[in-house]
Amino acid sequence: MKVYVKTPARLHLGLIDLNGDLGRLFGGIGLGIDRPNFVLEASLSNKMFIMGERAEKVETLIKRFFGTFKMKASFSINIKEAIPEHSGLGSGTQLALAVATALSMLSNLNKSVQDLAEIMGRGQRTSIGTTIFEQGGFVVDGGKNIRRNSFPITVFRQNFPKSWVFIVAIPNVKKGLAEKNEKEAFGKLSPMTGEDVGRICRLTMIKLLPSLLEQDIKGFGEALTEVQRIVGDHFANVQGGTFSSTAATEGIELMRKLGVYGVGQSSWGPAFYGLTSEDKAKGIKQHVQSFIRDSYGGHVFIAKANNRGAYIKVSK
Repeated sequence: MKVYVKTPARLHLGLIDLNGDLGRLFGGIGLGIDRPNFVLEASLSNKMFIMGERAEKVETLIKRFFGTFKMKASFSINIKEAIPEHSGLGSGTQLALAVATALSMLSNLNKSVQDLAEIMGRGQRTSIGTTIFEQGGFVVDGGKNIRRNSFPITVFRQNFPKSWVFIVAIPNVKKGLAEKNEKEAFGKLSPMTGEDVGRICRLTMIKLLPSLLEQDIKGFGEALTEVQRIVGDHFANVQGGTFSSTAATEGIELMRKLGVYGVGQSSWGPAFYGLTSEDKAKGIKQHVQSFIRDSYGGHVFIAKANNRGAYIKVSK
């Protein structure tokens, strides 16, 4: 028996509530995109074999999985493609769920994606990555219930227009925060003001979501850009500015001058992005690519929405 898994990546479009006075904290907005991907193949084996990229990380995930179920690991896993680590594209959740899904199927365990996410320690702040792995699309998350410490709840999920695309740049600069460093950074933040939380909620409910449903790319982009500004300003003291690097600041300004509809930084970066229409994407990408190549080095690509989630195939 073999299990093949190909995951989406995730663009983080913004956090919603960093105040928490209503009993829920974080919440967020995200989108599944069609590249880059984790691609893995797993099969039954007499001994444990781990091949390809992130072998050490995969071994840690396997130990966590089998430590939970008190089972013996005897599988072969080959990571054929990988999402860049600590780049802001959700690699941690996608890899953890890809590995857990494959092992669960090979072990004949009947576990939901949320079950697997909790087992693998994901969903500490939002369920965006989990929902995107399972279903893809545009996702709004309602955050964690502080009193219950329950798994974050998804409150809205919608297919994203295929004609709307993102120019995504990953400059060769300092990686984004993760794990211990991320936790420490959140600990240094003061609560977001109720006024700013209210502004984000109003932008989301009254402009971002209606623009998506009406396929108004201009309105969607304007709301996205303003949400990113508010969130980025709140994080400025722990990431060095509204965005985490000079590369992102300069690249986002360039994208705006090139006429994209909306801009932002994905999570802690260094990935940043611009929203545009499919017919304009190649020209904008060329300009951004020249900027990245000449100034910082890195990678620029066009990403469309992934509206289906991870592709999983089981064969004998």
